[in-house]
Amino acid sequence: MKKTIVIIILISIMAMMLPVLSQAAITPFFIAVNDTLLPFNNDTMPYVVGGEYFIPHGVFRGVGVWSIASTEYVRLYTGANQYVDFYTSGGTVIDQDGATLSWPAARRVSGRIYVPLRQISEFFGFSYQIQSVGRDIIPQEQMWVIRMLSADGSAWINWQTFFGIYGTTLRNAYNDYFSPATSSSPSPSPGGDVSASPPTVEPPPIYDDVTIHHSFYDISAGGGEAILDLLDSYSGEFDQFCFYVSEIDIRSNPGIIRKVSSEGYTIGIWLLEGTLDEYLRVSSLLFEATKIKTMIVSSDFEIEVETARLNRYGVIYWDSKESLIYDDTFSVEAVTEMLPQESGERKNLLSVCSEFTALMLVDILSYLLEYEYMVEGITETTVPLLRSISQE
Repeated sequence: MKKTIVIIILISIMAMMLPVLSQAAITPFFIAVNDTLLPFNNDTMPYVVGGEYFIPHGVFRGVGVWSIASTEYVRLYTGANQYVDFYTSGGTVIDQDGATLSWPAARRVSGRIYVPLRQISEFFGFSYQIQSVGRDIIPQEQMWVIRMLSADGSAWINWQTFFGIYGTTLRNAYNDYFSPATSSSPSPSPGGDVSASPPTVEPPPIYDDVTIHHSFYDISAGGGEAILDLLDSYSGEFDQFCFYVSEIDIRSNPGIIRKVSSEGYTIGIWLLEGTLDEYLRVSSLLFEATKIKTMIVSSDFEIEVETARLNRYGVIYWDSKESLIYDDTFSVEAVTEMLPQESGERKNLLSVCSEFTALMLVDILSYLLEYEYMVEGITETTVPLLRSISQE
């Protein structure tokens, strides 16, 4: 009887403790990356549970860790050779070598996916610090700043200077967040009586008069479905994209080519031999598979193409030598740095349809949106980019 009473008491105690142990919520912490204070809102605040800090996956971009999310998993990566996948359904965490990591599972809260800060920082080689905000800045309650620091030493100011620069910003952001209806504080801006000045942040350049044509090739490379799914989410932002298909693609993947066609993207022919006879043969196969006839072609720049014969037949040849081609050896930064920036310029961005491209694509498209590039589709009425067929 005594044993039963003890068990009942223990169960009762555990039941009382469970809400406390399992309690977790978006926590009003400030987040900073190097010397920059991020906006104080639910998209940046951590989710704290069991002593672990979980951060929205997109926040890590500031320390050079990119991310992409799907319905099944979120991947954080710095390149093709270093990444980690959080599977949101099963809770498993797997690195680029296929090893299962004993990390806390990613958490989906209010539509956001959170990943553990400590493990991410150790895996990708950056650090973080947590510092309290002085009561002279926010007297109402104790607040904290989580500051992530890049491994390359991008942070140059110490905490004292940081709070001196951002003191007014912290106070105003706190007031706006907790009393948005009554707060009359001015718009947040760096302040404080300090000798050091914050780094100057120039507005981003605008390239709305620079045209980017975006096309894809080698649809058999394994990333076609993922790329189509991603492009669908940008359907309201960009014009058409073009997919070049070869004879091999049509014979091995007619289903995905029909999907490309049904979603309204332009289809061109990717020449492997570079001859008019090949174009006629592949064109017939394409029409059989999709009921589409195209006059648009391109090829590997190393192939010697019968441009004169193609031109006489009315084929529109886009010279890949005039394209910016990226494959699984390029980084996002390498691609974006090579994009044209002079007024009136245009370039064809040509991407292999691989899983790696699917991972990079969200950041490249975000870059094009951020800098307001004019992204236009390749159609049979678009003047092609080529050296000059008449000179061939």
